[in-house]
Amino acid sequence: MVKSAGQSTLIDEDVWDQKEFEWTGKSFYYIPLIYIFGKPLGLGGKLEQLNREARQNGYKILNNRVLISQAFIKGRAMIEVEKQDKYDAMVDTYEDPLFVDTVIYKSSSGSMSNAFKRLAERVAAKRSMSPRQLYYMYVMDSGGSGYKTILFAFS
Repeated sequence: MVKSAGQSTLIDEDVWDQKEFEWTGKSFYYIPLIYIFGKPLGLGGKLEQLNREARQNGYKILNNRVLISQAFIKGRAMIEVEKQDKYDAMVDTYEDPLFVDTVIYKSSSGSMSNAFKRLAERVAAKRSMSPRQLYYMYVMDSGGSGYKTILFAFS
């Protein structure tokens, strides 16, 4: 479980490490990100924009999980919102079966691509298909000793 403590988010590794979830039917409001050398530009401002736009457009944010795509040039940041019966180009709703595999990543961001590769290989071996999308989320660990990253593979 990810729970808020003031402005920080804490993580319970038992809930997220090496787990699988079914997220079929979930809706996510997103904004585009531009990357340079695999790093999103102006991420802090973009995350503020994401929250502001979702609320201004009438969406109820369901949790504080902001997922950031793993990309090289163009990607997105997204947050789960309550599904509405209207079309919005900035909302993706996963109507087809969506399985999400997760792993806790504890090393430097420089070697995160290797961890994504291992996660993608694990998903491919389990489901006989590569993940559709890869995302990550930064969280503070439950001991308050620093930040960790949860990697997500959508398949």
